[in-house]
Amino acid sequence: MFSFSACFQGSNVFINEKIKYAANEILTAYLSIDDTEIDFESILDELKHLKKALLYHEDEPYNYRKNYNRNVYDAMELMERINRILEALPPYNRILHFPLKTLSDLLNEHKFLFKDGFEYDEEDTIITEDTLNEYGFGYKDEVGNYVMYINYFELEYDDLPDDIDILHSIREANSDISNFFDGYISFIRSCLLVQTVFKPFIRDYLNSKRSYLTDTELAEQFSRFEKEHNNAFSKIKCRMNSFGYKVIIDDTGKDILCEKIRFESIDSFLFYDLFFGIKSKSIPGCCRNCGRFFLLFGGKYISYCNSPVKGASGKTCRELGAKRLYDDKCRNDPIWQAYNRAYKAHYARYMKKKMTTSEFEKWSRLAAELRDKAERGEIGLEEYVREVKK
Repeated sequence: MFSFSACFQGSNVFINEKIKYAANEILTAYLSIDDTEIDFESILDELKHLKKALLYHEDEPYNYRKNYNRNVYDAMELMERINRILEALPPYNRILHFPLKTLSDLLNEHKFLFKDGFEYDEEDTIITEDTLNEYGFGYKDEVGNYVMYINYFELEYDDLPDDIDILHSIREANSDISNFFDGYISFIRSCLLVQTVFKPFIRDYLNSKRSYLTDTELAEQFSRFEKEHNNAFSKIKCRMNSFGYKVIIDDTGKDILCEKIRFESIDSFLFYDLFFGIKSKSIPGCCRNCGRFFLLFGGKYISYCNSPVKGASGKTCRELGAKRLYDDKCRNDPIWQAYNRAYKAHYARYMKKKMTTSEFEKWSRLAAELRDKAERGEIGLEEYVREVKK
């Protein structure tokens, strides 16, 4: 239900051969989920419980049969909550067709399991579009026959029948119910892995130096993370249904040769895409101001995102961060202290018309060059201070 293919080329990913994302763009969206508002662990436990409660078993206790309908509707309510998450996240918000098939739709494909209020050995049993009772209503199916749509699910059989065909149908129903739940369970488990494995690795290890890591540094950080987090990445089962190469047409109309992989779960894709993106310098960054994740690409590391800051008159984290970084350097770095004092002095001259615009711009370029040379150790501090004042 939630599987898809991904074609990898350069620093781009094409989902189902058509929808283009940057490497790690999808992961960045999952990292941005507010895990204080969504308890993925509780959702996962509830899904597992409801799956077990809805599979047809022999000799189940009375409460199993009594609560079956309520469990169906509890599961549908939970799945609808998950569907709203899916609608907000790539790639599913672009590859799934909402509204999705419901658990009620699936159970109606196996309606022999449930009572519908009719005795079909009676000759006068006729279902029309006006048929309505406590178990459901009549509707016309795809081939034009009127059948019942069950919306109150009371199990038909008190005990498993001896009929081999019915037993086979029950096994098929159980398989379909299990697979339906497993799709949602896999998705929620993936979201939980993002919070518990991907997020701490990216925030505390991949971004630890506030720069792109060298191959050696990456290996060191990955090894340290695995050691300190009980081999968390090694426990992720990257499930690929197929692997090959495919020529597709990119968004400019050109043919490109890609690796094509079909993934059975979103965490399998995110695991592969994370390290594909690292190799192509497209990685999630963690903003030093607000803590949000944003995509870094092109080999240029930035410590602050471009999100607006609440109560800051429209300023972004990047603008506030740049000022904070500048102020910190001016307080603690003698090179930047000298540059800041000289800049203020020359700007005052410019404002008093003692320097022309071109003279001030020429000095600004020279001062920046001198500052950069001093930071690289190409000129001494005393010479730098003397020259930048001129």
